[in-house]
Amino acid sequence: MIRILIIEDQREMRENLATILEMESYAVLRAADGREGLDLARAERPDLILCDVMMPRLDGHAVLQALRDDPATAGIPFVFLTAKGDRRD
Repeated sequence: MIRILIIEDQREMRENLATILEMESYAVLRAADGREGLDLARAERPDLILCDVMMPRLDGHAVLQALRDDPATAGIPFVFLTAKGDRRD
């Protein structure tokens, strides 16, 4: 089964995404902030990570950098989630 890690600090958004993915038969891992998400990614090695950009403790950019710096997690596909809509963001 494909495992997807959702790293999102807004509980409602995190749970909505998880529900949609679980309905499609994905195994979903959840983290409420960047630090927790990074720890979970290192421990569980998911097949895909969906990660918010702006979060407490560790933002999405720092999560991605830490994952890419570690050979064990460098190849995990990573998608940013954001509510930002400006082109410069």
